[in-house]
Amino acid sequence: MSEARFAGNGKFVWYDMMSTDPTRSVEFYGALFGWTHSVESMEGVGEYTMLHNAGREFGGIVPFEASHGVPSHWMPYLSVADVDAAATKIPAIGGSVCVPPTDIPGIGRFAVVGDPTGAFISIFKNVGDGEVEPPELLGCPGNFCWNELLTTDQGKAYAFYTDLVGWGRDDMDMGPLGNYIVLTRHTGPVGGMLNMPPDATHGSMWLPYVAVDDADATAARIVELGGAICLAPQDIPGMGRFAVANDPLGAMFAIFKSFQT
Repeated sequence: MSEARFAGNGKFVWYDMMSTDPTRSVEFYGALFGWTHSVESMEGVGEYTMLHNAGREFGGIVPFEASHGVPSHWMPYLSVADVDAAATKIPAIGGSVCVPPTDIPGIGRFAVVGDPTGAFISIFKNVGDGEVEPPELLGCPGNFCWNELLTTDQGKAYAFYTDLVGWGRDDMDMGPLGNYIVLTRHTGPVGGMLNMPPDATHGSMWLPYVAVDDADATAARIVELGGAICLAPQDIPGMGRFAVANDPLGAMFAIFKSFQT
């Protein structure tokens, strides 16, 4: 992991696939997005499958023992100034600490936390103090390009995260979908929040988006590779075209093709 990737507060900096079948995950995402991987030995962690796109590390695959009906899932990492201070604060602002602050030797410190509406995320601080923002490659196919919180209570969730990392907001009227909160930091938008419909079949969750060249062709490929389409490709007027899918192990993710690229 490159130290420069983790500069600043409130930035999405890493993505772990918590996988009940790491081999299947490597095969699926490699075939779908062209991701490559390497297996590294990490002190205190053991073997870790590092994921690469366009020559850059961006995430990894962690073996995950399914329990209580929880399927494989994506776990975004969010940068904070101090993991221990944030973890201490989280219960007071309505959240929970699921995995206490833990060192990743030579890399940084993290904790897994839950927000007041039941969505989970990892908070992270790198070992260095660098504050230089790395160049973004958001339009590059295969890169994560957006992070969206699907929540049961938009107001409660926003209050939690703005207390935690200081996000600002811009509100957008999405018609029948209701209000959409665009989450912002000093460098610009970083993600969004949307209230889930009453008939949603899952609880609050973070949904990561991956940039693609063609949303329709990629959706068809997902099905060919054993995944499923939850929301068929459709346009976001003036912005792009997207779809929501499950991988073969049940992990949900979205794909996005910008109209500007």
